[in-house]
Amino acid sequence: MSEKIIVNDVVNGIPLSLESSRGLFSKDKLDLGTRILLENLVLPNHGIVADIGCGYGPIGIYIALVNQNLKVYMIDVDKKAIYFTSKNVSKYNLSNRITVIKSNLFENVPNDLKFNGIYSNPPLKAGKEFIERLSEEAGRRLEIGGIIEVVVYKGEANVITEFSKFLNEVKVYKRAKGYSLVLAVKY
Repeated sequence: MSEKIIVNDVVNGIPLSLESSRGLFSKDKLDLGTRILLENLVLPNHGIVADIGCGYGPIGIYIALVNQNLKVYMIDVDKKAIYFTSKNVSKYNLSNRITVIKSNLFENVPNDLKFNGIYSNPPLKAGKEFIERLSEEAGRRLEIGGIIEVVVYKGEANVITEFSKFLNEVKVYKRAKGYSLVLAVKY
């Protein structure tokens, strides 16, 4: 498809070696926001989770490696992201627990599918509209007791406002180097 780039990193003792390409976010290294999210994930013990805006796959693949009791849906609107995520899922032999879907948020995900967790490092260019839609969708798609955890760069106030419309216990879980981890629960 295009020039191959390998992103090698270790997060919480878990080695990651993922294929990437030009045109993908943080194509040649794990970005700081993703690292902060991965180092501070709040995961359910079992169930189904979603990685929204999965890029080439570091969040969803890491989740699947850390907790073998989770089924992961990796979702991105970008065709190139889906291509490289699928390659990386195959590389790690995780196709039995990870489903990769090309979709704008949950548009192409079965309507009756509910999640125990939703995770995202949304692109800055997606803006407030993405957060608004993600918040509303999370309110509909999360199981009772399910959580959403999002890392944002200097935009926590918007996320808190939007999450508070559809979710409960919205809080900044951690701040580091301009990034905020915002966590919310559905009751």
